[in-house]
Amino acid sequence: MDSSKYIDVFIEETRDQLQTVNSVLLSLEESGFNEEQMNEAFRVVHTVKGSAGVIGVSHICELAHIMEDLFDILRKRKEVPEKSMIQLLFTGVDKIEKMLTQLEKDGTTHLDVTELIAKMKQARDSTSAAAKPTADKAKEINTIQILPVQRTQVEEAVAQGKRPVQVKITFSPELRFREGRAYQAVRNLSNVGMVAASQPSVTDMPDDTPFFLNLLLTDKSDEMIIQSVNGVTGVALVEVAPWTMNVAAPATTEAKCEVKEEASGAEDKSSSGLSTASTIRVRSKLLDQLLDLVGEIVINNIRVNQIAIDLKHRELKQTLQNNTRLMGEMQDVVLRTRMVQVDFIFKRFPRIVRDLAQANNKEIEFLMRGTDIEIDRSLLDEIGDALVHLLRNAVDHGIEEKQDRIAKGKKPQGTIILSAFQEQGNVVITVEDDGKGMDIKKITAKAVSKGLISADEAERMDDRSKMQFIFLPGFSTADKISDLSGRGVGMDVVKTKIEGLGGTVRLDSTYGKGSKITLKLPPSMSIIRAMLVEVNSEKYAIPLENVRETVRVPMEAVHTIADNGVFKLRNEVLPILNIHNEFGGSSEVVREMPAIIVEKNENRACLLVSRLIGQQEIVVKNLGKDLRQTGYFSGATILGDGKVAMILDVGAFI
Repeated sequence: MDSSKYIDVFIEETRDQLQTVNSVLLSLEESGFNEEQMNEAFRVVHTVKGSAGVIGVSHICELAHIMEDLFDILRKRKEVPEKSMIQLLFTGVDKIEKMLTQLEKDGTTHLDVTELIAKMKQARDSTSAAAKPTADKAKEINTIQILPVQRTQVEEAVAQGKRPVQVKITFSPELRFREGRAYQAVRNLSNVGMVAASQPSVTDMPDDTPFFLNLLLTDKSDEMIIQSVNGVTGVALVEVAPWTMNVAAPATTEAKCEVKEEASGAEDKSSSGLSTASTIRVRSKLLDQLLDLVGEIVINNIRVNQIAIDLKHRELKQTLQNNTRLMGEMQDVVLRTRMVQVDFIFKRFPRIVRDLAQANNKEIEFLMRGTDIEIDRSLLDEIGDALVHLLRNAVDHGIEEKQDRIAKGKKPQGTIILSAFQEQGNVVITVEDDGKGMDIKKITAKAVSKGLISADEAERMDDRSKMQFIFLPGFSTADKISDLSGRGVGMDVVKTKIEGLGGTVRLDSTYGKGSKITLKLPPSMSIIRAMLVEVNSEKYAIPLENVRETVRVPMEAVHTIADNGVFKLRNEVLPILNIHNEFGGSSEVVREMPAIIVEKNENRACLLVSRLIGQQEIVVKNLGKDLRQTGYFSGATILGDGKVAMILDVGAFI
């Protein structure tokens, strides 16, 4: 079997399954034994083992196999194991993750896990475990049974000229990882008929199962059936016998569920069975391409609409209005297909915080809220590193050591809360801790010592402005550099990354009580609503999330303070941003000018423009390196007349 085409799916699914194992181990360590969770971890590792066996990744298969043994022991003991056992399983998860990374990069794994497997075998052998299911249970199965609802399926197949036969597949005694071989056998059987049921279930088959039975509906000969399975490695004997109707009595709900699960498991492997899956996996690159195409269609539609307006063709305008509505719905569907829950990336953070806390000898309770909030997949991939930086800072700089917290009257265990919620169409993610908070005096002293500001300037600055020094490259108040932080790159990386995505970063902190970092992100990076304006006969776009309101500014109401123009709007004094000269024109002397009150990072200003055009949905296009370096523009878009309009980054002007 050519398994190379299944590698990507295997890697993605296994990574998801390892996150489940991580969650179970964390819960086991923090909350004690939970039978349902332990059973789930056992099933997940069992699946990883079977999938690795089918793909042919022997190192992962062998490690997962011994981990499965350990989980089987733990779930039968029904008690919290020693810390050394939990750490051993954590190490196993880490090793598999590293092997997946190697597999993804090189197409093979070369990590030596011999020593780890030996340690796990020693732990397994030294731990008394409850008796595992034996092969006797398999021997009790003589004739395969079906559900009453499957009876019609069998009868219809017989009416179409097919015959029901029972195929008994016996494994070689020395064969390991039998689930993978059973899957291959059922897949081969599907080429000569339809597998209606398998017992025991192919998806949950112990390694000591001597044989399993399959109900095959076929019109092929016994010789062809036997030949289809004989080539599978580890199959010692294939026997075909007539099958008589044997319907399971629905005596209990448990019996129904068990047989149904087995039957559906077999049907999933059948090439001719009907699929009931409600979801499919799609490569993210294909979704990116689809969104790009939708963006091009939107741009083209805007141009056609402009032509219809110029022609003043009534019927064409009405048709295009309907076309615009349909494209809006299509765009919405495409955008929603790219949305994933933040839990997709959040679920790896509990393990990270746990390891960081142990490395720092700190006790930390880590809470996650709003994990079901959805965000564009491309945004979520980008913010992962930024969130890791914030969590590292919270553990290393934020949460105090146990004795220090007790001395301050706090509980010994610190708390870090990672939250996600929606606010006015944006996704907001916060990282909050109840640690020591930001020392404004220490930050100011560091800024003065580095020559960033003078002592006199520091006196005139408010606390919020002083805290912004934290985001400068190389700025750190740490007394010592650790493996986790202290080099002054973390917060700079966070700010650069988030603002590069069109988002904002806010820092709130109270000395002695804790800190809170708030990341506000746009719902999508590709298609946004913007205000179109004209400056010096050129059109520009301003994202609506940065637009507070539009006004007309009388020139006599503009005053000069320290060579800077200001305008008083109601009770707020706003700086005037006159970008006409900046963009190669000259500001004409007029009685009043249209303006936009723009806002970013809680800073507001009055941006003077030549003309307000109106709101429009635009498709964001990335800029080249030279244009990005100007700092004035965050992107570009194509307007209805085919011309390019730059998207202003108002944060560069405020």
